Amino acid sequence: MNWEKISFILIVFLTFLGAGFMLSNVQSREADQLLEAHGMDNNTRYFYTNKNEKISAFLKYLKKKYPKEHIQLHLDNRIDKQQILVWSNHSLRSLPTQSGCYFQADDFEGQVSFAVLGPDTKKNVIERQGNRYILYHKRYYSVIGELKNYHQSQQTQYYLTTGVNQPTANANLKNYRIVIDAAHLSAVKKIAKQYNGKITMPTFVKKHQLYRFSVIREIILIILLWLVAMGANLLIALMQRKQVKLTHLKGSLYKNWLVNHGLRLILIESLLAIVAYILLRYLGFFSKVNHLILLLFLNWLAAIFAYVFTWLFLHWKEHRHA
Repeated sequence: MNWEKISFILIVFLTFLGAGFMLSNVQSREADQLLEAHGMDNNTRYFYTNKNEKISAFLKYLKKKYPKEHIQLHLDNRIDKQQILVWSNHSLRSLPTQSGCYFQADDFEGQVSFAVLGPDTKKNVIERQGNRYILYHKRYYSVIGELKNYHQSQQTQYYLTTGVNQPTANANLKNYRIVIDAAHLSAVKKIAKQYNGKITMPTFVKKHQLYRFSVIREIILIILLWLVAMGANLLIALMQRKQVKLTHLKGSLYKNWLVNHGLRLILIESLLAIVAYILLRYLGFFSKVNHLILLLFLNWLAAIFAYVFTWLFLHWKEHRHA
């Protein structure tokens, strides 16, 4: 293998890494945005209600009316500004904790509420025999985790689970701002309408939707990298074509040479894609690893397509003029 061919293969490898780091950059920024909402997504809206109803009744309504809809609630206490009640009917996006862990789906089903602290939470926090608790309305809630100190997160707030059978669900719903995220925005609108609430888009969602347009730059750069990979493999095919012409191979010898060199290149670039994946997982941040796998596969596929298409085109052109 000559140095020119090695250089072009190295270029293909660098396009794998470049595209991967582009994706890492996009998902890192997206994770920062989502962190601001503590794991909630673009369908998040909030509303207030004047219904004199307990939180437990609201949760029963959600479970009965929307059993298959993935719903997550943040109930922001309008009196105690530091307190947020959390409920979900599915697995939450795990948030980074400095110690302990974030809430799990099972934490909303029992009769005991748990607490997670912001990094600078001091209000209502007490310590007994080496364990920390939130004291609220003469009840003690075990602290199971503390969030990492990120500038996107609220520093001094504390989070309590709520559930149909938990003591936090005895509070009056109208004393809370209802922040709701669901798989379908239509469900959010129907819930707000049922509770006479006017939905409002949170600031983080507005920022994130504007941010979506900023990824166009990364998409264009990724496409350019794919074109570079295709160009490198096109040049490899032209070099090989020139080389095989000098050997004057024909018939089965020509086909065997072509298959041998083609498969060797495909194997090498497949291994390089795997190496790139390993390096990117170690060096980059990916909230959705399947996106990285798909991106590298498409990059690899574009490069191989360029190589195969170049050979087929040259073969067709040769027979056309024969």
